[in-house]
Amino acid sequence: MIPLQRLLLLILLLLPAGLLAAVPALPRPAELEPAVEFWTRIYTEFSVAEGVIHDSNDSMRILGVVAVAEPPHWQQRRSQVRDALKRYREALEALAEQSLVPRNALEQDIAARLPADMRPEDLPELAQRLRFQGGLRERFQAGLIRSGRWRDYIEQVLASHGVPAELVALPHVESSFNPIARSHAGAAGLWQFTAGTGRRFMRIDPVLDERLDPWASTRAAAQLLSYNYAEIESWPLAITAYNHGLNGMRRAVREVGSRDYGEIRRHYDGPRFGFASRNFYPALLAAADVDARASEFFGNLDMDPPLEPARIALPHYTPLATLLDGVDINEDVLQALNPGLGPAIWDGRKFIPRGYALALPAGPDWGAAIAGLPGSRLYRGQRPDVEHRVAAGDTLSTIAARYSVSVSALKSHNGIANADFIRIGQQLSLPLAGAMPAAVGGRHYEVRPGDTLGAIAQRHGIGLQRLARLNGLENPDRLRIGQRLLIDTTAVAAVDSDVEP
Repeated sequence: MIPLQRLLLLILLLLPAGLLAAVPALPRPAELEPAVEFWTRIYTEFSVAEGVIHDSNDSMRILGVVAVAEPPHWQQRRSQVRDALKRYREALEALAEQSLVPRNALEQDIAARLPADMRPEDLPELAQRLRFQGGLRERFQAGLIRSGRWRDYIEQVLASHGVPAELVALPHVESSFNPIARSHAGAAGLWQFTAGTGRRFMRIDPVLDERLDPWASTRAAAQLLSYNYAEIESWPLAITAYNHGLNGMRRAVREVGSRDYGEIRRHYDGPRFGFASRNFYPALLAAADVDARASEFFGNLDMDPPLEPARIALPHYTPLATLLDGVDINEDVLQALNPGLGPAIWDGRKFIPRGYALALPAGPDWGAAIAGLPGSRLYRGQRPDVEHRVAAGDTLSTIAARYSVSVSALKSHNGIANADFIRIGQQLSLPLAGAMPAAVGGRHYEVRPGDTLGAIAQRHGIGLQRLARLNGLENPDRLRIGQRLLIDTTAVAAVDSDVEP
């Protein structure tokens, strides 16, 4: 069987040249060149240990370079940025009062960078427009190296959705090709989807967060970009909508009365159409330039090889412990290849879903190993949530204490922003493992009055610890009448290998 990625590439190569050419190059108005040049310098010239003080208007004129603490020393960095902006604003105001005659080294350096036609009375307004932008050279270079893992796949998916080839560089702008990147605004993954937008195209919950899956999120990004273009009929606007939202760009079109990107960039003054949205498209153009000419800026880089894992569609709900016990693979390797599997999988609260296309290192016959997993440790359904109905007098902290979980985990698990806002009768999902569902294979025993785990184990000739482990029992003394316990194991599994990611 031909692997999917190679098959897609073969199909694309066999398509008529005219059809491939139907996706045009992105337009590049001359008025964007200062911004494109600015972002090119940010990506290639300035280190993460420095940044520039610049005019935030269309000129993007750089007035100085300042040293700052490197991430993750954010507090120190923010303090340094505030101090730098204060110094530069004071220097501009002094130059305005001094008719552009500098009196110290900083004022002299700033004056030398100002345009020849700058008037003293224009400087206070310029001072208010000043902005700091940190350098990204090391991050962009690291992203270029990582991009080798998914570049071929991204190019194929973009082409199949009619998205311009330059968009292969969009993850440089969004995440530096870090598949597990997260933003302060809650965006995640290679393509930095928020949960709200991501759920239109992907599964996002404690079991699976496909934003973190480079293959699934790439397909979602191509679908979103293609949809934006179909709705707004302009690639610059469709790409800006990726950052600003499609409704925001529709509003911009209405208010400006034009779909011309240049007109909107010049005249639209929407409440959320700030620096980031206004510069998203030129930043993408610059990233595409640098990506295409990487050797000019960074020399010959040793790119990561394409990541083409084997794919096995799991035929049953599979606990991580079952998989690790039966398949010769390290947990860290498994997690690196399957970053979309949620925390509830890795801590054992949930099972890997049936039908999930598990990524495994290419080479071994994984199908045979997974087919040999014991049916007694594979399940017909997902492990259910443990829930609590809020009663009078309950607070989030008392509920958390009752179940020995943290308040922050309880808030996160239920999407609660304010711990004071819970109501009587509200159903809370707890970050705990629920009862074991029916296994695919194996013999079971239903707990009766007076049963103990030790007596059940002795009656059926199975070790007490093994019986507890088979049933995920943390406390052997906690049995309930009617509970189904797995007594023995039976190997039952059939797998579908080499599936689409």
